[in-house]
Amino acid sequence: MNANPTKQRRFWRWIILLCVIIFFIPTMNWLIRQMVYPAPLLRVSSAPNGMEDLFFLISDDVQVHGWLHCNSAGDDSTPIMLFFHGNGENLETMRMSGILEDFQNLGVHFLAVDYPGYGRSGGSSSEAVLIEAADSSFAWIRENFPKNPKIIFGWSLGAAVAFQTAASHSQEIQGFIALSPWTSLSDVAAVHYPRWMVNSLLNEEYNSLSAAGKIYCPALIIHGESDQIIPAVQGEKVAAAMGAPPRWVKVPRTGHNDLLDRPLVWQEIETFLNDINEKK
Repeated sequence: MNANPTKQRRFWRWIILLCVIIFFIPTMNWLIRQMVYPAPLLRVSSAPNGMEDLFFLISDDVQVHGWLHCNSAGDDSTPIMLFFHGNGENLETMRMSGILEDFQNLGVHFLAVDYPGYGRSGGSSSEAVLIEAADSSFAWIRENFPKNPKIIFGWSLGAAVAFQTAASHSQEIQGFIALSPWTSLSDVAAVHYPRWMVNSLLNEEYNSLSAAGKIYCPALIIHGESDQIIPAVQGEKVAAAMGAPPRWVKVPRTGHNDLLDRPLVWQEIETFLNDINEKK
């Protein structure tokens, strides 16, 4: 007796659908991780002139790497700035871009950290691990620069990490700077992909909007007016949600990746730092 052809077709349709689901979900999760954490393959060298290599451990014996610059003319009143870079950068790309010289010209101490899975930092990236590494790096500057004003600074993904870190240490910091911040990772992902896909597959949040209300220190928020990756309206919403009113700067005719090329950005940062020094 022959099998029912209709039942056979239905059976194979379900098998095909199951195979698509089994393939689709892991593939999309992998693609999302590559979009959130596209760590550059560029090898990170030893620290450049004027900086030193710094290594510290987080959980599971993961070693995180950073570059520290100490201003030779600095004292206990000199701010120490903790910087978190964007998702497609590492310390070597920062060196090549010249941004480290821009930081040195600000006349502060600063520590720039590579995320787990980036450069010479071990482990792999996730929201929980990045925030743990950020907390550990803040603990390091708190221990080694106990009297210096402390400033947390981040750009793009780094701004999201900075918001979480600053919210956890709001009573210990004297300044906060965020460039190109988003309201949440899901909000910025939904700008580029269907919301149903984001809600189904994205399991990390980086909720800067929620963290903003816990930050009461002087703050500077800067965003490119023409940013097509993280729209400026998200930065504006985050600025409006801060625990104390920040200085909000929207840079005209500027997108996402060219923001740090603008002299206005560095002028605003320098003015902000000078104001913090005057208020000590």
